[in-house]
Formats: sequence, C-alpha cells, structure tokens
Amino acid sequence: MRMRLFVLWIGVMVTMIAPAVPAEAAGGRLVAVSGGVWTRAPGDTEMIARPGSDLAPGTRIRTGADGKAEVIFVDGSSVLVRSNTAMVLSGIKRQEKKKTALLIFFGRIWNKVTRSAGDQNRYAVHTPLVVCGVRGTVFETAVGADGSVRVMVEQGSVGVNDQGQGQLLQPGQEVEVDVDRIGMVSESREAVDWGQWQEQKRDHLRRQGRKIINDMNRRLHSRKEQVTILRQRQNEIVQKRKAAELRYKNGDDATLDQIRQYNSELISAADQIADQGDAAASQFGLVDHLGERAADPLFEMADGPYVAAEAERLKRIKADFDQMIAEGTDLSIAAMEKMLEEMSRGRRGSLKFKKGSSADDLWGE
Repeated sequence: MRMRLFVLWIGVMVTMIAPAVPAEAAGGRLVAVSGGVWTRAPGDTEMIARPGSDLAPGTRIRTGADGKAEVIFVDGSSVLVRSNTAMVLSGIKRQEKKKTALLIFFGRIWNKVTRSAGDQNRYAVHTPLVVCGVRGTVFETAVGADGSVRVMVEQGSVGVNDQGQGQLLQPGQEVEVDVDRIGMVSESREAVDWGQWQEQKRDHLRRQGRKIINDMNRRLHSRKEQVTILRQRQNEIVQKRKAAELRYKNGDDATLDQIRQYNSELISAADQIADQGDAAASQFGLVDHLGERAADPLFEMADGPYVAAEAERLKRIKADFDQMIAEGTDLSIAAMEKMLEEMSRGRRGSLKFKKGSSADDLWGE
C-alpha cells in the first residue's frame, strides 16, 4: 500500500524575493549569466540560460569553459556557478524542514548563505563524497573530475560530513576529500590555481578510474540499503498507526497522541530518505561523468572499458532507486493534520471517514 502525493511540494520556498517568485513555482531565480550556460528543467530539454528566468526544483545547470551563472533563492541565499560545472537544484519533496539543497557533480560553486536560512540543516551542498551543511556563511565547494572535493570557508562554519564522519570548518579553513578519506583541516591558501587542481584530478581519474567507479558502486549500494531500511520502518509505522486508528475508533481516546507520534516518525523518516536521495543523485551525476570520460578515446583512461561498463550498469539501477525515494517521500503533512482534526471531532466509538476524506489522501489503494 502506497502513500499518495498530496497537493504540493514543500521545499525551499518560504518568502518572496524581488523580483517576486511564485511560491509554488521556482526553486530559485537565475539573476546573472555570462558565457556559455545551459539549464534543463525536469522532463524538458536543455536550453540556453536566460537571466531573470525562474528555475524549478530539479533544474540542472551546466556551464561551459567561459560560463558563469548566479542563482538567488527566496531567503536571499545565492550560489555562483563557475565555469565547467554541472549541478542541480534538488527536486525531492521534503516534509518537516524547508531546505535549499544543491547537488554538484563536478566543477566549482561559491555559496553565500543568509542567516535566515536557519540551522545547519536548512542549506546543504551534496557532492559525490560528502555533504556540506551550513549556517549563515560564505564558502566555496569544488569537485574534481575524479569526484574529489575541496571546501574552503570564508565566513561562518561548514560541516563536511560523510556517513557520520567529518570535519567542522571555520573561517579561513579548508579541507580536501577523496575516495579514501576526509583530510585534515588546514588554513586556506590566499590564491588557488584551480586549473592546476582540476588537471591533477583529471590525471588521477585517468590512472584510477577502476578504483573510483568501484567506490561509487559501493556508496550507492550502501545508500540503497539505508533507504530500504527506512522504507521498512515507514511500513511498520503505517501498520502501527492503522492499529491505533482502530483503537481510537473503538473508544480509546488516549491513542490520539500515539497517532501524532507515528505521524512525526513518518515525517522524520521521509526527510531522511530525501537526504539519501540527494546524496545518491550527486553520486549518479558523477557516474554519468565517469562514463562519458571513459568512452572518450582522447581522454585515454586506464581501464576505460571497465569504467564505461560499470557506469552503464549503475545507470540501470537509478530508476529503481528513484522510485524508492519517490515512494518514501510521498507523504502529506496537510492530510495528516486534517485527519487528526477529523478524528478529534469524531464521535467517540463511532468515528467513520467519509469518502474523499483525508484518510484517502494518506493511505490510498
């Protein structure tokens, strides 16, 4: 039995910016474009980016060698997408906490996060290896062709984490991450030769493609296992919630608080699944990039045929993974609240839901 989607996506839109962006429409607004920049909305084809256009959740942004773009969000936070970068504005539905989540596959982005974005969980940058969770801050995130990550903080603090392990960066600090480890925190360099850094990562990919694709395979299967556990937990909570609803219908008023608790647990699990979905999407994005590099004879990747074959195999499991994420986040707080209101108004011992009630919205066949 699946929980059906109810009414609207609860995402990063909370207030209006000028020019105004309809709350139900855009994940952000493209306010500046320079050089080659392209966007692709979900289900659409890629097109040349136009300044002033609204970007729906799930929109992909790609910049060329001379490209640069700036996106602003409704809380005033912004991201500067630098050249040779591919990233996405998360399109996964969230429940409890409104959140700006960015997924970067390769390239470099500069983030300026306003304090109105709230706690560390309200603005996140997902890379193939780590997630950067921030408070009000200014920081740079770079992802190399091999998936390696470099984070540099100008203001505020940034938590760089991978499966419970990580580092907390303060102003003037940086850290590098590769498939083997999260490095030690060090002082940021005043000037970075990003072209040289990226070339080092390309050379590493040429030599270590097999190791890198195998690591992505391991990470994606680990995430799938975690999502499977969370989905099982959701199903167990649904069954407990149904039993509590029956007890309430039979006159046990005390079960109403239990139902509220089950609602809270369902919401929490849904948002954990959303986080796993964003993390996996950034890894699938890198897998696409690895496959393209491996198939390019001019790139001369060692073990190129193996990497290309593994990339294609991982692409085939993406649809199943996406379906698990969609089912796990297909939940409505509004329907939950409406059902509780209906139940609390119902006559004890004789509660019946009318056809078309919020119960249908939550637990449809």
